[in-house]
Amino acid sequence: MQFRLEKRQEPSRFMLYATPVAAVVLTMVLGAIIFSLIGFDGLGAVREIFLTPLINPLKWQDLAVKASPLIIIAVGLSIGYRANVWNIGAEGQYIVGGLAGTGVALATWEMTGWWLLPLMIIAGIAGGMAYAAVPALLRVKFKVNEILTTLMLTYVSVQLLNYLVLGPWINPTGYGQAQTRLFNADQTLPYIIPGTIVQLGTPIALLVALVAWVLMSKSMFGFQIRVVGLAPHAARYGGFSEGKTIWLALLVGGGLAGLAGVLEVAGPFGRMVPSFPTNYGFTAIIVAFLGRLNPLGIVVAGIVLAITFVGGQVAQTTIGLPFPAVGLFQAMMLFLLLAGDILVRYRLRRVVPLAVAEDVA
Repeated sequence: MQFRLEKRQEPSRFMLYATPVAAVVLTMVLGAIIFSLIGFDGLGAVREIFLTPLINPLKWQDLAVKASPLIIIAVGLSIGYRANVWNIGAEGQYIVGGLAGTGVALATWEMTGWWLLPLMIIAGIAGGMAYAAVPALLRVKFKVNEILTTLMLTYVSVQLLNYLVLGPWINPTGYGQAQTRLFNADQTLPYIIPGTIVQLGTPIALLVALVAWVLMSKSMFGFQIRVVGLAPHAARYGGFSEGKTIWLALLVGGGLAGLAGVLEVAGPFGRMVPSFPTNYGFTAIIVAFLGRLNPLGIVVAGIVLAITFVGGQVAQTTIGLPFPAVGLFQAMMLFLLLAGDILVRYRLRRVVPLAVAEDVA
């Protein structure tokens, strides 16, 4: 008995938005079963990871801090994915953005003034864009697949970070510890809610999502991105340049990843350290798809993934669940989401062998 996938004429709009919810629920159910089978408290793991961050008000500020970079990076990725430009290396652009901001901070460490932080942010955005320009050039000029180049450049950025932090940027008064100087007060993000750890990066993330939603739904830029992604031949006929769109998609994605990087290094970290890469760039891929590549949906998806990060830390201390288990939940969520997307857009059809069909006839 054979089956084949047959494309549906029109996917169910309800199922398109119900699939992400179903993927999260199935992740919780399957996660509970899997961790119970390997000797952990499966129900306790699901409770601590998915529910405790929501019902404990003390964890809400952690959710805001974790969700902010995920939202910013995922919004940039979603623009590229709408155009069928597959930037997988946002983690590298995030790192380079953080390094560019750190470079400005160290160069102006003895200075003061309101202009220091904006200058660092500009440098971070420019650093991320410059790093994304490499795969954009290779794709447009030499037809090199951007999936490979963006991913490989991520590992280059990690080595660059280690070289700088362990070498020329190491804190001269840090007793040999692998870290830069602590940024001064004018080089760090201000706290926007007194008594919490919520900094300026959170409203910036929400603003980025709102601006991206307006651009993608109301502007010619968004129309161009959608047309190139959905119908490249029609886009060329309409005068839209595929090469220009690739450049725009990768530069916007790289710039927003760099923005997230500099906001993190000037915010929660306060200096550059070797542990700066936190896989936000890779997790943002899940956020983008869970949010249906819609900037407003990405805000919700970013909070969901932030819940898994914060809840994973809680589960590690309360029930002894290894923190890498969070990655299992996130990977399972992405797998179930993509599997659901296939079933939403395609139906299974039984293939009747030719000989059997002739006998029936």
